[in-house]
Amino acid sequence: MRKLLLLFCSLVACLGLCEVLLRVFFRNTVGPANDERSLTYRYDSELGWFPIANSTKQFTGSRTITVTHNSKGLRDKEPVESSKPGILFLGDSLVWGFDSEANERFTERLQTNHPEWGVYNMGVSGYGTDQEYLLLQKFFAEYRPRVVFLIVCGDNDNEDNAWNIRGGYYKPFYTLEGGRLKLNNVPVPKSAKVIFAEHSLLCGPYVVRLAVMAWHRMVAPPAHRNPDPPTGALLLDMRRYVTDRRATLAVGLQHSHPDIEKFLRDFQIPYISLETTNSSHVYRDYGHHWTPEGHAFVASKIEEFLKK
Repeated sequence: MRKLLLLFCSLVACLGLCEVLLRVFFRNTVGPANDERSLTYRYDSELGWFPIANSTKQFTGSRTITVTHNSKGLRDKEPVESSKPGILFLGDSLVWGFDSEANERFTERLQTNHPEWGVYNMGVSGYGTDQEYLLLQKFFAEYRPRVVFLIVCGDNDNEDNAWNIRGGYYKPFYTLEGGRLKLNNVPVPKSAKVIFAEHSLLCGPYVVRLAVMAWHRMVAPPAHRNPDPPTGALLLDMRRYVTDRRATLAVGLQHSHPDIEKFLRDFQIPYISLETTNSSHVYRDYGHHWTPEGHAFVASKIEEFLKK
């Protein structure tokens, strides 16, 4: 019994020492994720991740903001039956409003300036064009928009469309087979970050987190990159889907991008560049998201574009 007690005490001491070392030297590797996907989103077997419906939380990036998601899980007002022509905005964190309060975003500014329109925000942080296309199919019949406006983030959207995992979270992705898009990785596997978020109390100790990470690495699918991201095919398929339902697809480009612009011109997809050189329009950290001034600039550009 004395030997067993000594062994038990030795194990506890070793685990305690490991816990201290992990917290001091490997906090960024093993510690809890502080990104918006872990804090305000949930696992989704079809989309990878999706905001938690009817939730309100504070999140800190370049600044602290309050994030509220409606009953659909969207950071938007509650949808209501309306005869107003609808404009549905798709995009990633730029549209979702990273570092912005909801009333500061370009979508709210457009709605205020044009009460005769129905402006809907379907931005989800971290999404690529592939996930945005799936989200559009999920909600199109319910919202019946006249215009679907896709905001393309030139910094990372093409890479997002290439991978089965981004930012430590698995996601669906498309490949081209026989000239057609094929959806892969659905149902989406759960990543270690998802397991930690779903079992936050159990995974509180860093030694437990390390063990879960080791086990997950052995059983989870490896990261895979498609060397030929199907971004162009996604845009064309999205345009076909929208026009078949008597709506119009338009594209807003975060940055001017000659290759994408040539593609959009060649296939007659209306677009506008939202690029700005004003340093007050973007935050310097966490992905250079738009400031309130930046959202006002974007709103004015899109407003002019839609009127034309």
